[in-house]
Amino acid sequence: MIIAVSSLFFGVMAVTTRLLAGKVPAAEIAAVRFAIGLVACSAWFLARRERPNLGRWRLLAMRGFFGGVAVVTYFFAIERLGAAAATVLNYSSPIYAAVFAAWFLAEKSTWLKRLGLVFATVGAGLVTLSSAPEGHHWTAIDLGAIAGVLSAIAGGAAMTSMRKLRDDTDAVSIFFAFCVVGFALSAPLAAPQWVALEGHAMWICLAVGVLAIVGQLLFTYGMGFTSATAGSATTQLVPVVAWTLSLGWLGEPVTVLGVVGALLCVGGVLLGVITFAVQDQSSESVTTV
Repeated sequence: MIIAVSSLFFGVMAVTTRLLAGKVPAAEIAAVRFAIGLVACSAWFLARRERPNLGRWRLLAMRGFFGGVAVVTYFFAIERLGAAAATVLNYSSPIYAAVFAAWFLAEKSTWLKRLGLVFATVGAGLVTLSSAPEGHHWTAIDLGAIAGVLSAIAGGAAMTSMRKLRDDTDAVSIFFAFCVVGFALSAPLAAPQWVALEGHAMWICLAVGVLAIVGQLLFTYGMGFTSATAGSATTQLVPVVAWTLSLGWLGEPVTVLGVVGALLCVGGVLLGVITFAVQDQSSESVTTV
């Protein structure tokens, strides 16, 4: 439930970010988002007279690096493709989280998860192909589509490290480290093309930052009560929210190829949920007996 609520914030954030396309570079939006997160976390720790728990600094750095890459490439994809297609690509990350969790967290991998990976990969490929202008060769695929796929892979790695951290690290400390590393990663990329924020652009950037803070803290907190696969799969609500708002609010174009790809992406990720549900029921039965 907590992760489902966070998905609503992330979906609105994606569409809000799209409003800045052509006005503020993607790396700058990411840097502002991380800066706002840093201010909020610092205020939290000062108010409570506590220090962030940075004991597992290697995992925290890993979460921050992969999360930072995921955010910057995701925002770039939104700028180039629009909120709907970019969000579908980015939120195929749970299936990559399932792969990484099997490798590094020893979470059981099943044939359904592997089939889901195939579905999600094919779906991401179709969404990517749909980014090529009509009548052009596939080599005309937009760089934003490639960035969207990269954001999904990096996001899967970030989710896996976050799940491991939540065993003994509080959500605010993880988010604080994420913002520190993310800002250090995005600020140098944003500096050469930095645009002065004023008027509507400034307020929209601030809105993106606030939506990201609420969504990320809820998601990080919620990941402490579920597996990496099941928890991250719940985020499939985000593409639904972003797609609906993109059509109704932004009027983004829709292609048949893009829709088919999006359905395959979501379907592939949901196979991980089915697997988790079956495993959870089996565990409960054994415990009851």
